[in-house]
Amino acid sequence: MNNENKNDEFVFLTPMDVAKIIGCSIPTARKLFYRNDFPAIKVGKNLKVLKSEFIKWCSERRM
Repeated sequence: MNNENKNDEFVFLTPMDVAKIIGCSIPTARKLFYRNDFPAIKVGKNLKVLKSEFIKWCSERRM
């Protein structure tokens, strides 16, 4: 495993990042973070999702 893959392992996305990726508003993306089937975590007061988990979630949902 090279360094680049190792660093990608722990890349977190915010609701703003998710909104840009899927092409929706930030409030709509934020609603995803509160869904039971969405792999979000809370870091302090901030909502985050691991990039790898988000990609997996999207592929399972066929977005």
